[in-house]
Amino acid sequence: MLFAELLMQDAARRGLKHVFGIPGSGFPMDAMEAGRKAGVDFVHVAHESSAAIAAAYYGAMLGTAGLAIGVKGVGAGNMLGGIANAYFERMPLIAVFEAGPSESDIDLVQVTDHAKMFGSVTKAFHSLRRETAGDTLRDSVALATDGRRGPVVLDYPSDFDDSDTGDLKELSDRYTESSPDSATLERAKNLLANASRPLIIAGADVATTGAQRELLEFAEATGAAVLVNMDARGVFPESHPRWAGVLVGGYIPNTIEGEIGDICDIAVLVGADSMMTHSPWGYHMPSIELSSRPEYRTTVQDPEVRVDGSLSESLKALSANGSSGVPIEEIDAAKQNVLKFFERSTDAKFAIQDIVASCRDALPPEGVVLTETGAFIRMLEHLWPFDRYGGFLGTSGGRTMGLMIPAALGAKMAAPDVPMIGIGADGSTLMRLGELEAFARMGVAMPLVIVNDRALGTMKSRQVSRGLPEFGLDLTPVDFAAVAKASGINGVIVESPGEFESALADAMKADVATVIDARIDQQPYWDGFALSIGAIPEDYAG
Repeated sequence: MLFAELLMQDAARRGLKHVFGIPGSGFPMDAMEAGRKAGVDFVHVAHESSAAIAAAYYGAMLGTAGLAIGVKGVGAGNMLGGIANAYFERMPLIAVFEAGPSESDIDLVQVTDHAKMFGSVTKAFHSLRRETAGDTLRDSVALATDGRRGPVVLDYPSDFDDSDTGDLKELSDRYTESSPDSATLERAKNLLANASRPLIIAGADVATTGAQRELLEFAEATGAAVLVNMDARGVFPESHPRWAGVLVGGYIPNTIEGEIGDICDIAVLVGADSMMTHSPWGYHMPSIELSSRPEYRTTVQDPEVRVDGSLSESLKALSANGSSGVPIEEIDAAKQNVLKFFERSTDAKFAIQDIVASCRDALPPEGVVLTETGAFIRMLEHLWPFDRYGGFLGTSGGRTMGLMIPAALGAKMAAPDVPMIGIGADGSTLMRLGELEAFARMGVAMPLVIVNDRALGTMKSRQVSRGLPEFGLDLTPVDFAAVAKASGINGVIVESPGEFESALADAMKADVATVIDARIDQQPYWDGFALSIGAIPEDYAG
């Protein structure tokens, strides 16, 4: 069969009903037609980067790799940003591009070196050849979804011999974990035995390898305090009294990392992802690193002990080495010392804390939150605990602007019956206004909450923290509700907690998407971000 047919039949076999992109007249159009015949619809979006993000989150919700299709050169360059998002957010994606000739140094319209373009933000790049196209596709899907997920890019050269690429290949076997080395485990046991107040830092690998129960048992057996990576919300139940918070790499006073670090004497990293931190390792305590695979980069540059292999087996072995542990009262005190910086300003009429509280109350336990970066992200990390992995799909390794709208589009299309709320920011929304039309066209219904402070609020706060004058970061007030209505979906402006709660309740029941233009008080919002990252002014009254 032709490669376009192979690609779309593989997509259908994996449960994809939609692929995303912007069409071209060559291979992308052939793929569209092959998809129509295979029952896989093509969803065109306003910008190629949105296609990559929507496809990645679509695939993630279905437990496979999403599929995006684009054109060569400028089209591929446009999609590069979305592919980078998928890379930093650890999302599974196959992106296929038409490309120039495989062997040519002649300058042609839109022809550039895709391998160089995508090299640093993909798990792999391949230029297709007829003899191996089926194997390459099969292996690319396996790689995109395996372990720490990510994007794989395939080029379809203009001189590709598409006479017959064969039939669908059998799916690749999944990775088989090895058992940890017993001698290395013994060293870890001895180091843990000489400590009394352990700190666990858990990553998403705990969930992807099925070690969540063993993590919980290990934490309870050792009396550890628990932090999780930014992409690992819910791998440890956050209602548990031993959960302390989300590690972002602050390691300074007035942050949860700083407070917890002061009361612990050994760090045990369990499937922790080196990408999921803003800064290099900052604790001055012995460390044990448990990694599911030897090739994964370590968060700690030089741990005292690193144990590679099954996380479940390693945790079971170390659970027998109980210690006196960190008193729950001290963990709670550390959290309270930080949470005082997240309190709602009494001067605010409408605050970000009001939005978080209402969304938390409105979303059922099986629901999903999709969000992006903004001055509100720390509020979500401290004020909204999650007990289920996959319930919070917030930006992590990318800390990405412009993520929420295309991510919500893809995720909700994949799981239309799952309650979802998207929470984004005004600056990010301006990047993605064109995608609101896709919500209308595809019949995607969910609330899209836009935190509207009429500025790039995070950066305004950082200007003040650095002693710089406010400059260049305000936005012209935009009526996002009017833009939503013009795009064929609902839109409403809210300016108080009561208005927001009512609008959110209506949006959760609506049969079309609803943009909630939430116009919060500016100054308390900006001031609160500085407090949330430990930048406490000398005159702060508390």
